[in-house]
Amino acid sequence: MDRHKSPAFLAGLRQKEQQGGAALSHLRRRFCQAWRGLPKAQKCVVLVALLEFLWIAALQFQVYELADTISMQRVRIAQLEKQAKKQNNMLYSASQTLDDIEKKWHRLNFRVLENTWRIEEPEKDPDSL
Repeated sequence: MDRHKSPAFLAGLRQKEQQGGAALSHLRRRFCQAWRGLPKAQKCVVLVALLEFLWIAALQFQVYELADTISMQRVRIAQLEKQAKKQNNMLYSASQTLDDIEKKWHRLNFRVLENTWRIEEPEKDPDSL
């Protein structure tokens, strides 16, 4: 038989639950009695300390959220920097290609003009020499 389904185990579990509930109830009664027995000034100090504790906890949660946001932003910035570097490399490569094409175009133009001048050169008259 499964240990968790045995009647003895379940009875022991219920007894522990009742003891825990009784202990919690006893602590609550003691706290209420101690609270009522405190002078008004001490009650104010306790409330202020409790409020400060809650405020500090809220601030720590906000700091945690900001740290998480900062780490995400750092990752995004790194990705953007990588993309920008890639685009800059592509632009530089395109610029170099255009420069090469322009140089080849000028060389070709010069050769065409040079060949045109050769064709248009008047033939020298052998008698004039």
